[in-house]
Formats: sequence, structure tokens, C-alpha cells
Amino acid sequence: MKHRVSGWFARVHEDVLTTVFRLLARARHDRAFHPRGVQVTGELTGAADPFPAKATVTARLSKGAGTGPGLPDVLGLALRIPTARGDWDLLLSTTGTTAVTRFLPKFVRRWRDARLGTLAPYRYRGELVWFMAVPGEGEPPTRFTLHASGKDAGWRRVAEVTLHPEEPAAEPVAFDPVLTLPDGMELAPRWLASVRAKAYRGSRRGRQAS
Repeated sequence: MKHRVSGWFARVHEDVLTTVFRLLARARHDRAFHPRGVQVTGELTGAADPFPAKATVTARLSKGAGTGPGLPDVLGLALRIPTARGDWDLLLSTTGTTAVTRFLPKFVRRWRDARLGTLAPYRYRGELVWFMAVPGEGEPPTRFTLHASGKDAGWRRVAEVTLHPEEPAAEPVAFDPVLTLPDGMELAPRWLASVRAKAYRGSRRGRQAS
């Protein structure tokens, strides 16, 4: 009986979360979050694993809530990175940088004030790892330095991305960190990965319906 109740609760939770994000995406006729954005091409130069030594990437700069110019928002950077183990959609948004605040979204007005993190870690080769992008000059910037850290929040440089704003991407990319992961990389922890999967499933369905 206990297993049946817990199974029923899990299904209801999944249905509610998926429905909320589906309705939000349908109302916006776009992504549930980060609906406003600019998509361009860029070049990634990797300095450390798991990034490739060099790759052409698709990037998207966005605002989480879609607020107007000059208003604070959660800024976002999405990257589709081709690797030897498959494409990787790395999504980052403005967060803190300490072992505690990197779990929390942060509203900022300007890119120069932003530090964009993954909010939750990945599990790679048995270890938890967070990623963070530090923007260069410009509003919006054309260069980002990518950093990685373990549990201690000691950030180390692992790659650099140079964007080409004069080269918009030919095809709109539906970035999805749940579906687009290279082999050997997984979202962590598992319970949060499950929540994110339901949210993105709802967002995909809402966009398709609209």
C-alpha cells in the first residue's frame, strides 16, 4: 500500500510540474524561461577536460524573465558544444560564486556584473563539478572565460569562448540540458535532475502546442 501511495504521489507531482511549465511556455509562445535572447555562433578553445581543444559552438544570450532593457534579470548563456562523446548543451545563468550562493539565481542589471553558473552540478567521472562563465567587456560581451570547480568552490579556468555577433546562427536551437548531454556526463543530484527533466518536458510540449 505504501509503495502505491508513493507511486501515485510521484505521478501527480510529475503531472503538475510538467503542466505548469507547459502552460507557461504556451502562454509565451516560447521557452518557459529565458524567452528573449540572441543566438549567434562562436569559437570555443578548451584548456582542460571535458571541453574539446577547439570547436565551433552555437550560443544564446538571454534574460530569464524577459524584463525590459536596463531592468534587473537573471541573465543567461547557453552553449551547444560538439564533443567527441556527443553534443553538450551547457546552460548557465547568473548566480553567486561561493559554495552556498552558486545554488542561487541572482538578478543583475549589466553583463559586467554577472557571473553565470550551472546552479546545480554535473557528475563527471564520479566527481561533482560546477561550471561558471565570466564575461569580458561589452554589453553584451563577445568573450567569456569558462571555469570549473568541485565541492570546495575553488574555480579554475577550463575554456574560453569568443562570440561572433555578426554571424547569427542559421537555425534556431532548442537548447536542452536534459536531452543533450555527452556520454559520461550526467546532471546531479538525481532528484534535482528528475525535477529539471519534468520542467523541460513541459516547456517543450508548451512550445510545440503554441
